[in-house]
Amino acid sequence: MGLETVGDLALNTILTKLGPKETAKVSCVSKRFKDLASEESLWSLFCRQDLDLSAPLDHHRNPLPSFKATYKLWREAFHMYPWPLVKRVKSCWDRLRSWLTTNFPEVKATLGKGASEGMIQELEKKLKVKLPLPTRLLYRFHDGQNLPGQKRSSVLPGPLGLIGGYHFYNHWVNVYLLPLHEVIIKTQQLVRHLNLPSTFKYIVVAASSSHIGKFFFLNCSDGQLHVGTQNLPTDAEMMPCVPQALISPVHDLNSDQQQDAMLLWLEEHGRRLHNGNIKLLSEGNIKSISQFPEESPLCSTAVTSGVKVRASAVFVPRGF
Repeated sequence: MGLETVGDLALNTILTKLGPKETAKVSCVSKRFKDLASEESLWSLFCRQDLDLSAPLDHHRNPLPSFKATYKLWREAFHMYPWPLVKRVKSCWDRLRSWLTTNFPEVKATLGKGASEGMIQELEKKLKVKLPLPTRLLYRFHDGQNLPGQKRSSVLPGPLGLIGGYHFYNHWVNVYLLPLHEVIIKTQQLVRHLNLPSTFKYIVVAASSSHIGKFFFLNCSDGQLHVGTQNLPTDAEMMPCVPQALISPVHDLNSDQQQDAMLLWLEEHGRRLHNGNIKLLSEGNIKSISQFPEESPLCSTAVTSGVKVRASAVFVPRGF
């Protein structure tokens, strides 16, 4: 029995099992297969399975005319990256956006439009680095945060950092993700201020929007993320944020297992937000994401003398 005798429903089922790449090849066989391989329901399934898309949207969340056009545009836009990594980074941002939509839309509104390859290449040229693949993709989806009233030379207003932070007494820290143009400026400023060598392969990817000088540095060579300590100005002292053993090759285009500290950091942040381990802190009309754990075993509750007390701790390397 030839394929020409097989019904359309059966062939459609076969195509769903083949997947998008093989379905595109099959469409070249005949007009019938071309028509079957162009079914919107088929590409809707592929977009849902591969990209968790329920509507035809590009990576900037702009609407597109069809699911087939959507899948084609996504593959073309990210053809230079391992596809499993693209899906993982998208999932990371989806998780963060989902939580922000429900709990903190003010921060969601600060997320920048995805950066272009040209913008990333400009940063690499000016800072003489090569961004790890996961971080490149993170910026392709969102170019950091654009905070209200943001100025290069001033303290940034408002506790709208995506990472959030902590405060006690008069010590207040709220960490936001830098957009690429701020990465360039902050990195160049700190390299001059700290008198670092021109071969310095670290870039500033996050900072506190308060007066506390807390900076997070990404090592573009090995993918590790570091936070500067109070000895940063004198000794360039930094502490790693992620166990080095978790970081996989970050420049290998032939591997689908890349994960740098930036991606691991944001994935863990998303998990903690969704699990309720960290939550919004509200004081008056001011809200911020608090890094103090809210769930056991990292948060303890006890009753003493009829008073209920909750306690948790966060590791705080002092900034400068």
